[in-house]
Amino acid sequence: MKHLATLASFFFLALTSFAQTTDDSEAKVHLFANIENAYNSYQVRLDIVNEFLEAGAITEDSAQAWKWQLMENFQERLMEIAVDAGDQLWSEDGEEASVEPEEDTASAYAAVREANEAQGEWIEQVGEPDNDPKGTWKKRKRKFTGSGMNIGFAPYLMALDANQEFVPSDWLPETGTVSTVSWDLFFHQRRLGRTPLWLRSGLTWDFYTVDLGTHTYLTTDLIPGANGIYLMEDPSITFRNSALSTSYLTIPLWFYLNGSRTGRKGLIAAAGLYGGIRVGAPTRYLRYMDSNNGWTRERVNSRYYTNPLSAGVQLRIGYKKIHLTARQSVTPLFNPRLDIVRPDVYVASLAFGWDWD
Repeated sequence: MKHLATLASFFFLALTSFAQTTDDSEAKVHLFANIENAYNSYQVRLDIVNEFLEAGAITEDSAQAWKWQLMENFQERLMEIAVDAGDQLWSEDGEEASVEPEEDTASAYAAVREANEAQGEWIEQVGEPDNDPKGTWKKRKRKFTGSGMNIGFAPYLMALDANQEFVPSDWLPETGTVSTVSWDLFFHQRRLGRTPLWLRSGLTWDFYTVDLGTHTYLTTDLIPGANGIYLMEDPSITFRNSALSTSYLTIPLWFYLNGSRTGRKGLIAAAGLYGGIRVGAPTRYLRYMDSNNGWTRERVNSRYYTNPLSAGVQLRIGYKKIHLTARQSVTPLFNPRLDIVRPDVYVASLAFGWDWD
């Protein structure tokens, strides 16, 4: 900007000299009108770039590239006006050069800016700068970060059949269900080159709750001498709550398909993998009516032979920041490396979610 200010200073000094040597008042008016319009054109477009930068619609690198081009275009226009003025001043044949004022760009560009603000993405839609002396546009990193939440539900657990295909398991009672909550503590999303593909990863805290219904509870000592996980049915008791809850810190890996330049707009489709490790101790909840003590609540923290690892595949479709995610674990809910009696069940869920910055 110092270079631009210096150029403008010398340019206006030259114009002052021109104004003192020419007697054509109309030429003066046209000349200074062209200068004013060129400046208005530059300033209004510069204001648009700054506004979109402050709104987060473009990156710092992208804004700098546009400012470089706007400044060079302004300099070139000033030089053109100076050359035209020189032609008029030093014309050998004494004829006046034709000096026609430009259109009133102050009002014209005000209308352009109003239209651009209505679009919301002027800088993104006009294309790349033609003149980028520092290569800033090409080097800019298209990435962003954020957090998210997913709330899911599954009517049953899954099991592997003889063909190693996932089928619904009958381990849960008919009234049993599975619910999930996934909190994306943070994520980073980056464009792969200049393609519509994005790579997304971060850290997620996954919570799984297995609801065992109204007449069933989970126990680990049903058969003496045989360690394992068992379901105990007791029709005489109606449980207000009977559930097993566990959580995992998970690292998801997503490949997003999004055609927008920001990666946050329009339709999205994604596929990926995830892997995590159990945190804390799983908890068994029981709440029931006891004839002697009234409502009784039991909360026991124990491993309950749950799997310390979690991994699976995931798919997602969405629009802007809202999405629907399907997950299928490939690791069983209970630890397969222990010599215990256990159900071979897997968690599959469908979750509604949203992202925020």
